[in-house]
Amino acid sequence: MTTEEKIKIAMKRKGYTYRKLADEMGISGGYVFDIVKGNRTNSERLEQILKILEI
Repeated sequence: MTTEEKIKIAMKRKGYTYRKLADEMGISGGYVFDIVKGNRTNSERLEQILKILEI
């Protein structure tokens, strides 16, 4: 299972949208989407996503 798949499953389980996750992180929803999809690389932000979603 890819990191993207794990994130999407965790988001669904916890009731997160890209917008909600972005608001919690203080960044745009599009930026979160790009990080999750792998279109942008930012290991610090990815770790933050994983921590918020408890992955």
